[in-house]
Amino acid sequence: MPFLSDPLVPILLLAFLAGLALVAWLLRAEARRNPLHERLGRRGGESATQTTVSIALDDNTPLSPLAQSLAAFGMKLAGTEQDKRAIERLLAQAGWRRTEASGLFMAAKYGSGVLLCGLALWWLTSPQTRFGLTGLAVGLISLFVGTTLPELLVKLRAGRRHEALSRSMPDALDLMVICAEAGLPFPRILKVVSRELAFSAPAMADELAYTSAELQLLPDRAAALRHLADRTRVPTIESMVGSLVQAERYGTPLAQALRTIAEESRSRLILELEEKAGKLPAQLSVPLMTLILPPVVAIVATPALMRVIRTLMQ
Repeated sequence: MPFLSDPLVPILLLAFLAGLALVAWLLRAEARRNPLHERLGRRGGESATQTTVSIALDDNTPLSPLAQSLAAFGMKLAGTEQDKRAIERLLAQAGWRRTEASGLFMAAKYGSGVLLCGLALWWLTSPQTRFGLTGLAVGLISLFVGTTLPELLVKLRAGRRHEALSRSMPDALDLMVICAEAGLPFPRILKVVSRELAFSAPAMADELAYTSAELQLLPDRAAALRHLADRTRVPTIESMVGSLVQAERYGTPLAQALRTIAEESRSRLILELEEKAGKLPAQLSVPLMTLILPPVVAIVATPALMRVIRTLMQ
């Protein structure tokens, strides 16, 4: 069969099987790290606080030797230290904080590029033009698209998570104010709020639980709060971190500082929603003109056009 005689068939089959194995491993790891599954499957004697901390520290699960090899190989492709920090920041915004995430991301990025390049050369070029200028152009374009697609997907996930964190921040601050007025210390406040928001706002609960775990490990509370702002890059969270650091430095009561931050966050959210509502008429003008104007013009101009056609046919 000419299909099996193509020299690229074994390479594409191996790449396809490797991609299937990587996807299966990622799905299995994602199911194992799901906070809902862990909470529903926990034993009755385990406390809710321990569950919250386990949600924050579940990124330390050991990887398989194959995944560790892929991560080590991917780190070699990450580039300079500045590029590595940019990749780690992007993955942290998307919710992937473990140290091997950058290497696995780079391995998946270049692996998808090579796979798409092979598929494009196989489907879009003939054996005669595969090693010429046409094959070179198709290979470079498909390699660029294949390496860009995973980064776009990660940025899309990071954007959605950024929006979810921005929406849930006022509710989290309101709960923090209630806990602070009840006399709870700040690390305990983060644990309680993360537990309460585990189902309604899982992204915010995950970040607060991770910060609570860092507060137990780091000697400086300000460092853990700055890590929270660096991971999320949400303006309301950055404002909260700055206010809390200043409140701790100058001795401002925690409840008063949190109440002020909550009011500002709620006002900022309302202003953002009003801004989006004010932009709707301008954004809807283009689809309205595209969908409504052509039928109106067609209805108005059809009778005159029919009379012109009848006149020309006489």
